[in-house]
Amino acid sequence: MNDIFDFGRFGKLFVYECRNYLPRYIKGLVVFAGFLVAAWMLSMSIGGVMSDRSGYIGVLYNFAIFLSPYFIYKHINDRKRGYSYAMIPASTLEKLLSMAIVSFIVVPVAVYAALTLTDVVLYALSSIGLGRFTGIILYNPFEVFIEDFGAPVGNVLLATFATISTAVMFNSIFRKSKIIKTVLFNMTAGFLLSLLAITLVQLTSQEFWENMALRVEQFFRAYTYEEVIALYNTLATLGHLLVICVTLAITYFRIKKVNY
Repeated sequence: MNDIFDFGRFGKLFVYECRNYLPRYIKGLVVFAGFLVAAWMLSMSIGGVMSDRSGYIGVLYNFAIFLSPYFIYKHINDRKRGYSYAMIPASTLEKLLSMAIVSFIVVPVAVYAALTLTDVVLYALSSIGLGRFTGIILYNPFEVFIEDFGAPVGNVLLATFATISTAVMFNSIFRKSKIIKTVLFNMTAGFLLSLLAITLVQLTSQEFWENMALRVEQFFRAYTYEEVIALYNTLATLGHLLVICVTLAITYFRIKKVNY
């Protein structure tokens, strides 16, 4: 049997994770759907109309998929409960790929289905006189980026995958209080980067920044708006791919080297 990757073994692993890990998260989707129900009930109490819910659903959608690794794979590196995951007869690569497919594809589809179904039911109740929902929302997670920034669908997908893979990485790094530590880490990193930027500005002369601004202005004059957007999307795509590769590589070695 191939020690690195075997299709049959990988298939059994994927089915095992869907049967044993996903159900507890699917139950948690009731909480996110509950926020939409709460908004519906609020609209009834104040007599308002919620016709455009795409932004509200979008927040719930993004939070749900970002938090999913912390619930589905919560115990993969736990000192007491992690043995069951470590003893699964599958290679590290198979575990990483299964984790990626569940997090990148299965979870977003499940979240989208849960929120859309909830919205449709609430709309149906509103149509018979209960609540003030108008218009069935088929939430498009790419709409804002495509319409406002001209980003290709593939680029938006990669951005979503990069966000999820980052959550997967932090879930594999931290053992306890994972969500809180992730938030604190990112806040600290943001603060340090801001401090570094401020220090850099203070250490450089005004003439340097004036020259930099002039070069930027010359760059935008040399190219059309469409060319600048195309360049931005290319760089953004490369950046998202880099984040995905780095975070998944770190997750791979964390799974492989975790000590219980």
